[in-house]
Amino acid sequence: MNKSGTITGSAADTAYEALKQWVVGGRFAPGAQLKEEHLARELALSRTPVRAALKRLVDDRLATADPNRGVRVAEWTDSDIDETFDLRGLLESHAAELAARRGGTALADVLDDLNERMERAIRKGGDELPERLQEINARFHRAILDASGSPRLRSILTSLIDMPIVLRSHFISTLQDKLQSLSHHRDLAAAVRAHDGELAKQVMQLHLRVASHRFKRQREAFRPAATGTDGA
Repeated sequence: MNKSGTITGSAADTAYEALKQWVVGGRFAPGAQLKEEHLARELALSRTPVRAALKRLVDDRLATADPNRGVRVAEWTDSDIDETFDLRGLLESHAAELAARRGGTALADVLDDLNERMERAIRKGGDELPERLQEINARFHRAILDASGSPRLRSILTSLIDMPIVLRSHFISTLQDKLQSLSHHRDLAAAVRAHDGELAKQVMQLHLRVASHRFKRQREAFRPAATGTDGA
């Protein structure tokens, strides 16, 4: 590390992005311990930037820290999950309404392109499908959020859209679930192209309500992963 701390900062950023992806992507089960020494070896980094990255994970509520239990992947209660979907339903439907009125053809073209990518990914399938859908879905929702033109909505919703419990839903959804979600996305793109804010709002509300019910239905399938062993 130089005196300005540039190298360490860069290494810490690298470690954070890698660990965030692993946590969000489900590589570690909820509650799994994130051991500094082990992670440093995997990332081929010293323990200092890994320690800084773990602190950022804790700050971002992706992990928890306890003197007796160490740093562990955050666990999400039923109320956490319900609240997340409820807030998204209220706020993101408003963002969709604003985006449909302000985004225009340019936004509709972006959404249509992402929907085509999602369809191709579903058709292709494979082990990488959950990660690919996670990426495309996040880009779709962020495009709508950005087009809403509301910095406050963007600030609030970004953390909700990126919550690991939401992102991990892609790992337990069925083919029918994926196709249903794609259908909702297409309806949202159509509403944007028609500049129909009210329709976009209603479709987003439906989309998120269905996602909530779907996740609740599959929650038992997700929970066994939470009993996994420590990530060592």
